[in-house]
Amino acid sequence: MYHIIVNPGSSGGRGLKNWQRIEPCFLSSGEPYTVYYSDETHTIRDLAASITETEETVKLVILGGDGSVNEAVNGIRDFDRVLLGFIPTGSGNDLGRSLGLPRLEKDLVDRILEGKERRSCDIGEVLFYNSSENLDPVTHQPVEGCQALAPCRERRLFNISAGIGFEAECCAVAQRSPAKPVLNTLGLGRLIYIYAAIRSILKSPMVPMRIVFESDKGRRTVRFRRSLLAVAMNQPYEGGGFLFGPHASATDDLLDVCMAGDLNRLRFFYIFPTAYTGAHLKFSGVSEKRAHTIHIESKVPLWVHTDGEVTCKSSKITIRPMGKRLRLLV
Repeated sequence: MYHIIVNPGSSGGRGLKNWQRIEPCFLSSGEPYTVYYSDETHTIRDLAASITETEETVKLVILGGDGSVNEAVNGIRDFDRVLLGFIPTGSGNDLGRSLGLPRLEKDLVDRILEGKERRSCDIGEVLFYNSSENLDPVTHQPVEGCQALAPCRERRLFNISAGIGFEAECCAVAQRSPAKPVLNTLGLGRLIYIYAAIRSILKSPMVPMRIVFESDKGRRTVRFRRSLLAVAMNQPYEGGGFLFGPHASATDDLLDVCMAGDLNRLRFFYIFPTAYTGAHLKFSGVSEKRAHTIHIESKVPLWVHTDGEVTCKSSKITIRPMGKRLRLLV
């Protein structure tokens, strides 16, 4: 039995049409399946949690973007008993790009219908020690009464990357923009991220940041007087095709951290586009380090993202592999 969660809002609201195009492949296979449609009441996270509350192995398929897969992973109850397949229909599709998935949907569905584990990938987690300006995961609007920085002990999982600062602010700006659904409908969804990137380069806070790396070689601390971003890469690509982690591997139980700081904003304008090819690491002010656990503290709360999903700001987080693997049908 395949349990298929469809995000009708993915791909600029064309998620349902995408499923209607793909469903004949499942029908002709003869394999039994059940379809679930996510909405504000029945989120992907809630659906994944409900489906995986079982002692049997579950074949779970997600039809949506990277954010949809992120929500599913945050809902899964027991990773050892879940085989996950996904059909990318979002605007970024960085997970599919990093894994080298076939572009033809039929080829991808054929893989899924084989019903066997093809590979597994590390799952990362972010621990929040404080948060402010919490956002509702559905509406992305601030939750009333949660504006001030407050102590907390929250966790959010990720598949691709987790970061604090500039690129997380890009995600926050894009998610909250009223132009995003319109541009997605027109197939121009990337334009909102270009706008968000330009705005964030100009306005994203550059504040003191302390980053502590832990690995089998010990602990090492890096400090910036004016930090722009720190992003932990579990997969090579993020942000709709940016090769921020050209050396990242999702099977080594390590994270590759790309950092930028103590550089001029105008210089970053020049550097940023080179991240499409991974050439950004050649420039001074941008560096990469590999570690198992990363502790980050910033002078003020900054936006934090997990796979491009933004829920709050924080000034103190830990990023690390959670010690579990995502078993994939693709």
